[in-house]
Amino acid sequence: MKKGFLLILLTIFLSACNPVKDSDIVLEQKEITTNSEKFETFIRNLENGQEDKIRIVQRTTEGDPIFNTLEYNGKTITYTYDNSRDKFGDSNTGLESGTCEHLESETSETGRIYRLSGCSSEVGEYFEFEVLE
Repeated sequence: MKKGFLLILLTIFLSACNPVKDSDIVLEQKEITTNSEKFETFIRNLENGQEDKIRIVQRTTEGDPIFNTLEYNGKTITYTYDNSRDKFGDSNTGLESGTCEHLESETSETGRIYRLSGCSSEVGEYFEFEVLE
């Protein structure tokens, strides 16, 4: 009985320490390491006017997660930038959000770069995501 209880406590503790979910797109050293197909599906859903939501996780040098969430409602994209778990960030850590009209892409030397445009706030203009080929 005690072992089962300790296992449950350990699972809860580890879940709280690792805010990255299995469904997240994980980016390490500018390369998608987990769930690249979710980003491709999101792009297709945008093109077809279908609602979708993704969360891209990048880690700071110290290993803290930075979350970039894109939520498409069929018309606009709500972009949320969350660096609230950055322990070494400056006083500007927290959530910032805005809506954008488009997710544009262009070819780069190493793949495709995606950027938001037509944004209601400055935060959307900072989103840039490169998919390496």
